[in-house]
Amino acid sequence: MRSSVSHIYTVEFRVSGRSLDPDAVTTALELMPAYVHRVGERIGRKTRETNTWVYNGYDDREQVEWPDLEEGLQFVLDRLWSRRHALEPFSAVAECYWWCGHFQSSFDGGPRLSPGLLSRLGQIGAALCIDNYFSADP
Repeated sequence: MRSSVSHIYTVEFRVSGRSLDPDAVTTALELMPAYVHRVGERIGRKTRETNTWVYNGYDDREQVEWPDLEEGLQFVLDRLWSRRHALEPFSAVAECYWWCGHFQSSFDGGPRLSPGLLSRLGQIGAALCIDNYFSADP
């Protein structure tokens, strides 16, 4: 855990697929990704099997932390909103999804999302994945 806050979140919008061209996503959306993964890249003992375009609302900033999941999702969603129709062609050849990291040092609490945000997220047409991580250290 990177602070004394018991819940911290990261939010990324990802487009991932074996035949995906991440540069085509950048061109179509006119947004610079935070980073890109390509088939064949090594990560530890594993080799990437898909190409992935990752956007968190910032150019070339790999990880941004949020004290509130809704705030982080809203931030990234606001930047993607006007480009949501440009995502449609990629849905046919790749998986589009929200990846959210939930880093917690306590078992109480957690994210709470408003109906308005849930409605807007649904209009993007991408799955929401929340990956939970626990650390006893503050």
